[in-house]
Amino acid sequence: MQFLTAKSLLYIRVVTLLVVSYYMLKDPEGLSTAGFVLLMGQAVQVPILRLAPSNPLLSIVSIFFATTALSDLIPLLAENWNHFETLVPVRLFAYFLIVAFTYFVPESAISNSLVVTYSMFEIWCNFLIYNNLRDEKFYRMKKFVEENADAIKQAQDEKITVIE
Repeated sequence: MQFLTAKSLLYIRVVTLLVVSYYMLKDPEGLSTAGFVLLMGQAVQVPILRLAPSNPLLSIVSIFFATTALSDLIPLLAENWNHFETLVPVRLFAYFLIVAFTYFVPESAISNSLVVTYSMFEIWCNFLIYNNLRDEKFYRMKKFVEENADAIKQAQDEKITVIE
């Protein structure tokens, strides 16, 4: 069994997004000058973005992070694993495209240290979630087959075939 389950990783992602949302409002300059943000920006060779606390766009970005966290929290509380098994690979692909675009088009508007850092966090987090979801799905299916082996065998034996 894994050390961190998909459920715990999803909770970690939700909490992290809420913390980022909070820091976007309270200390955006500290967030944009954090060591890991500067390191990721320099590693990908994109411009380092400095956020001013007086920027009015930070509130809408903060709302975006908070609603993203809440949109994951609701299906997580309902334990809707099909939702995450569908959504996580799409997210992973989208964030891979964003990082590739910021790397290959360095003069674009989204090529900055914050976008790269957030996208890399999403890639790492969603990759871990995806792997755990696949493992847990396998174990759920294995348990179901073990518990219902007789019923599955009986249903297979009762299968009706039409011969013409």
